[in-house]
Amino acid sequence: DAMKQICSLVPEEVGRELYELWEDYEFQRSEEAKFVKDLDKFEMILQAHEYETLSDCPGHLQEFFDSTAGKFKTELVKEWVKKLTTDRTGSSAT
Repeated sequence: DAMKQICSLVPEEVGRELYELWEDYEFQRSEEAKFVKDLDKFEMILQAHEYETLSDCPGHLQEFFDSTAGKFKTELVKEWVKKLTTDRTGSSAT
């Protein structure tokens, strides 16, 4: 397991804490972990939107949006996704 290997490179107590935090994130056991996971997915689609805009290829990276559709868990990030989707749809219509 790659994460266990990474955690073995630091003192044991620190490694244990890092591994527990990673598991919390990976399995979304806390509200903070859910928020961070949502931020990670949102950053990916925001970057895809920016690439589409810079390359003047609207919709070219749709698979990134499809892969995250319906997977956001926090209300705040859901609002951001809705706004980004509205902005993206509006910019591809121009």
